[in-house]
Amino acid sequence: MKTTPTLLISVIALLAFNSLSAESTNDTPSATELTRGWKEMPFKYQVQHPYDLPLNERYKFDPTNNLHDFWVYFSDKPHAPPPNTTTARTEMRLESFTNAEHMFDGDVNIQPGTFACIAQVFDEAHGPVTMVIAHPDGTVAIGHDTIKTNAIGHWWNLKMTGDPAQGGKIKIYADNVLVGTYASRGPRAYYFKCGVYSRKNSDRSEVWYRNIKMWVKAESP
Repeated sequence: MKTTPTLLISVIALLAFNSLSAESTNDTPSATELTRGWKEMPFKYQVQHPYDLPLNERYKFDPTNNLHDFWVYFSDKPHAPPPNTTTARTEMRLESFTNAEHMFDGDVNIQPGTFACIAQVFDEAHGPVTMVIAHPDGTVAIGHDTIKTNAIGHWWNLKMTGDPAQGGKIKIYADNVLVGTYASRGPRAYYFKCGVYSRKNSDRSEVWYRNIKMWVKAESP
């Protein structure tokens, strides 16, 4: 059978297109690739919530699907009585770490109307280092950096790393894509937080988290 030049060119073009498509797909790392070299570890946590309310009025956990539901009103009281004057929150506070790079990993679903900090990398002695803010228009930002758009009402994955070493970095991933790198504060105790920490002029904020994991960077052999 004789192959015509037109057919040969079409086949070559198709192969080239498939090769480019494969390369584009491979540009986004999978969760498995991103956690290669890390070890999943057990973790402990406490849930901070308005001090005058029982926990179940601002937080629920469904063990059948590993889903944490956090909600808060801006008019709620702080998580600790006076003299605390911070705005209202319902947040999971994970245990502190002082050595080795750690990573928070969880799927998040922001509910409509939310205007709140939904995740933090926290300096135990001096407060938040990195705050992930969900805005009512569907954008998610760290400072002036937009890390995700159209983020309301569906599941997406959030990963945050924290390295307590001298010169260490904090890295933020949305759906396994690196969206921000920030300076850490050097050797000290850090911890991760997730949930809703209300912003000024907000009303009701709610976020769901599921499949929360903690990872630690494996030591080199």
